[in-house]
Amino acid sequence: MKEMFRLAQLVFLAACLASHVFVANALAGPFGEFVVFGDSLSDNGNLLLVDDQPDPDPEVYWRGRLSNGPVWVEYLTDASHFNTNLTDRALGGAQTDGLVPPGLIEQVRAHILLAGPPLSRTNLYVIWIGGNDFFNGDGDFLKAVSNIDEAIEMLADNGAMSLLVVNLPDLGAVTSEANSAEAPAATAFTVNFNRELANRIDAFSVSHPDIQIYEFDIEALFERVRNDPGAFGFTNATDPSPNFGVPNNFDSAGYLFWDDIHPTTEMHAIIADAVYADLNAQIPTTAHETPAQADESASCFITVMMP
Repeated sequence: MKEMFRLAQLVFLAACLASHVFVANALAGPFGEFVVFGDSLSDNGNLLLVDDQPDPDPEVYWRGRLSNGPVWVEYLTDASHFNTNLTDRALGGAQTDGLVPPGLIEQVRAHILLAGPPLSRTNLYVIWIGGNDFFNGDGDFLKAVSNIDEAIEMLADNGAMSLLVVNLPDLGAVTSEANSAEAPAATAFTVNFNRELANRIDAFSVSHPDIQIYEFDIEALFERVRNDPGAFGFTNATDPSPNFGVPNNFDSAGYLFWDDIHPTTEMHAIIADAVYADLNAQIPTTAHETPAQADESASCFITVMMP
């Protein structure tokens, strides 16, 4: 009975989030759709759909985003970038595991229940998560990375052929931690997490040579911005925007951070530009075939495998 109730919860969550799909001019690029799993850094308003969770204040957070405007995956799939569909499963506050709000493992399970198997061979499945395992969790970087590894394996076992995994920015440099007693521990978590994540991705690439897995080094991007904020259009890369908390004023004022932890939409746009350039440099020629061509060549139906 407990398992049936949990399954019903997952189906309900998947159905709710399925209604929150943003459609651009689909199928114009190498991927038929971006399917995104993660936390507030990728949440495009999903937290508003989850019961028993505090809604982002609409006067200081733009349309349910934990920022002052769209988040990076919205920019990444718009007409000036990959020009494709976005299915966003990310939830503000999510950790790599856990049920409230549903963490990465539950987000992936819910998506598989709703969309597959087999999952579309032409989609790009995106994972960016882990910060809340330090801020709100037990700070176990090995467990956090193991959960990401499990999620990647679940997606692969159910038909995903293209994945993008993003590491963590230096958590010790975000405004809530910078110059605090927790900063060294936050930075240590980031260093260990990112090193272990890179090792797991390398191992996955060896064991799954038929699956394309991309990495993006967000830590390096944030470091470049912090070292030379003016080159990226920022006047301040260390403090929350002075307009955060001013009702219905979503002007970033040239700041990297909107509140004490979340980037401004201007930084999200920079992330999208950087990921777009990086992905385009890595995408193999075969990824540019149309989804119809790819589907014609797909003949493998894989059984759902959920631990």
